[in-house]
Amino acid sequence: MADDSDTTASGPAPTDKAAVLERFYGAFNSGDMDGAFACLSPDIVWTYHGPADRIAFAGTFKGHDGVRDFFARAGETIEILEMAPEKFEVAGNTVYGNGIEHSRSIKTGREYRVRWVHIYQVENGLVTGFEEFLDTAAVAGALS
Repeated sequence: MADDSDTTASGPAPTDKAAVLERFYGAFNSGDMDGAFACLSPDIVWTYHGPADRIAFAGTFKGHDGVRDFFARAGETIEILEMAPEKFEVAGNTVYGNGIEHSRSIKTGREYRVRWVHIYQVENGLVTGFEEFLDTAAVAGALS
């Protein structure tokens, strides 16, 4: 007999972890930053891999204050035109996501459109870790 519940013997069902990310992106894309932060653990570790000397928002940011700093730096540097997750795959507490970002440099007016891969850690219904991988050469090129 199929079990339609949202939990398993080992905790939340995999779809619940993907749903946390769907809520995060839904809030983020609608400008609801309070709703987006409600999906993040207070002690989250957020990493945007890239050359910090060329991308102001590259680095590792800790906690809600750190992630706010990341978004403030990004907001001073780029205008996000599209942030579209396409797929999430759950493996234990790790969720792998891929999608597209289309942004414009505020300073240069140049745009970039890149595919990204995100690796999330999701525990107890909150994102505890985030890593972003994308074509940072395209990002840095648009910024300079």
